[in-house]
Amino acid sequence: MVEPLRSMLSFDLSGRRFQMRAAAIIRRDGHVLVHKATHESFWSLPGGRVEFGETAAETLEREIAEELNCASIIGPLRFLVENFFAYNGEACHEIGWYYEAELASAFPFVTDDICHRFKEGTYDLEFRWVRCDAETFGVYRLLPPMLPAQLCDPTPGFRHIIERQQ
Repeated sequence: MVEPLRSMLSFDLSGRRFQMRAAAIIRRDGHVLVHKATHESFWSLPGGRVEFGETAAETLEREIAEELNCASIIGPLRFLVENFFAYNGEACHEIGWYYEAELASAFPFVTDDICHRFKEGTYDLEFRWVRCDAETFGVYRLLPPMLPAQLCDPTPGFRHIIERQQ
């Protein structure tokens, strides 16, 4: 069987980049699962770019299966983030879909070290559980910048957020 052509919703426009990303808010015992590429200085929530013909929730199921080797249960959409930022000198416009999610199969819960690694092309992704509080997010730089406050806010429901970074 031939695999269908995969096409991420990410493209360049004259030195500017547009991308659509889905991210999972995975919580356990007052912690949230974060990851970073080993060559980066910032952390983000697990997820990835949405592919053509795929819903954001389907993206998360696929990304969690690929990167964490776990089945998942994708919950409600919590945040839709229109994020404008610069990365490596390039202006970026990202639409981010942030869903509550649960891991449906065993995954290590180690709170003082990297709990999982995944080879993503030419670099590694490191995953770790961090306390979901302002003090911890002062140590672990989580992007986009609005995310720590939103994760720490217990108010339920959906939020549409516009983030413009300088």
